Amino acid sequence: MNNFHEQDVLFVEVSRERSIRRTLMLLETKRQRIREDLMDLIGSMPLLSLPVQLTQDSPEETRDILQEALSRMGDEAFARWIVEDILEQSQ
Repeated sequence: MNNFHEQDVLFVEVSRERSIRRTLMLLETKRQRIREDLMDLIGSMPLLSLPVQLTQDSPEETRDILQEALSRMGDEAFARWIVEDILEQSQ
């Protein structure tokens, strides 16, 4: 009887681990797609929201405008994520 219980526990643990790994894989894939979409948006944002002269002559001003807009959103985690992605992309 004890052997059946151990097999049940083992089956539950293996199933749980498989579910965790599958969920992790889906989350990582989704995160990568979201990050790619976000970087595309950030890359084209100066063209969509700023005067052409400003984007060509002053990349620092463009970055400052983006950072100010992020600070006004009131979502620190999102803003930090975008800033980290921008820094990662520029390296």
